[in-house]
Amino acid sequence: IALGTGLRRDENDDRVYATLSGCLQYICRGGGNNKKRKHVYWIRSSNSARLQLEDRVVGIVQERVGPDGAGGDFYRIHLGNKNESSASAILSNLSFEGATKRNKPSLETGQVLYARISEWVEGLEPVLSCQLGPHDSSAIKAKDWMTNEGVYGVLQGGTVLQVSSGLARVLLTPQGVALWDSVCRHDLTSKFEIAIGVNGTLWLHASPSPQATLVLQNSILNSQLLTPEQTAAMVQQLVYTMSKQMKQQEDSVPGT
Repeated sequence: IALGTGLRRDENDDRVYATLSGCLQYICRGGGNNKKRKHVYWIRSSNSARLQLEDRVVGIVQERVGPDGAGGDFYRIHLGNKNESSASAILSNLSFEGATKRNKPSLETGQVLYARISEWVEGLEPVLSCQLGPHDSSAIKAKDWMTNEGVYGVLQGGTVLQVSSGLARVLLTPQGVALWDSVCRHDLTSKFEIAIGVNGTLWLHASPSPQATLVLQNSILNSQLLTPEQTAAMVQQLVYTMSKQMKQQEDSVPGT
């Protein structure tokens, strides 16, 4: 047996104690022979994790800071992260695909955007970019910011949801894929867009009804500690309950 992050064995009483709050994880490594198998346990913590270079984030425009010295303007972007060193970031409106001195976006306070951390010097605010970076697939083609079809940029409409950075990262793993597969099986929640920031801020745009957004929000928040099978059952129950409520509301309206 091997103990990973968040677990330690006390030599005095030979017990294992958790040193982090979170979900207990287990994996068995090795071949079919029991003697060659290695049982590994660790804690997946939901606590805020420090952001890193090239992380993708969802942020909200706070204010215009001033000129960037290259013909553009700097804006301060709120990241909503509890870690003081990464609570906000700086973005130039020239850091968009196709942006020039004469043709650049004019950001407004309260706008939501999806970006990546392109620079970060210790002790300073991270610098964001809405241009493709070194970790983006070469198959992705850059789209001018004016088309609203790029990977990064301003997110129109939708709803902002705050979760732990731990859950945000889980939603980008195979466990998260199981959630998306489950919600896509139902007509009520089959049409949606989502941008997941590992800073714990999510942007969600669902159609055709506000009820679909509510089901998706609850599905995300409830999925953290569930297996894929439990996730599918949870989503199905949420969709059933919401569909029933919608039907009752329709029946209560005169003339329907």
